[in-house]
Amino acid sequence: MKITICGSQTFCKEMEGARKYLEEKGHNVYTPELLVTEEWFQEKNSKEELLKMKPIWTKSHFSKIQNSDAILILNNTKNDIPGYFGSNTLMELSVAFFLNKRIFLLNPINDSHPHFEELAGMDTIILNGNLDIIQ
Repeated sequence: MKITICGSQTFCKEMEGARKYLEEKGHNVYTPELLVTEEWFQEKNSKEELLKMKPIWTKSHFSKIQNSDAILILNNTKNDIPGYFGSNTLMELSVAFFLNKRIFLLNPINDSHPHFEELAGMDTIILNGNLDIIQ
């Protein structure tokens, strides 16, 4: 299966680990353009360069989603929010939903999650932290 990993760049190390694990299981896996945090990129370059690159990276990632069978959202805890994902991931999720891709959510969310309502009607597969469920 072709899978695009989505989630906060805060989880870039986890994305790399998930990519390697899923590839060992025989999947083709796409990750965001750069597996670094936005803070790191901005520190090494500039805020202006980050803002210039974000639309390019976003379109590239949307293309990966389009060419995949599924997306995997790495939604670990961030800022004391269990199952966190932000606005970029919500956009990626929307693209995947519109394109009828399978949507895997690494961790469950509850009704206090900021994006609970957006996910409620989507046929999301909750992995409960277990990547082996992806077939």
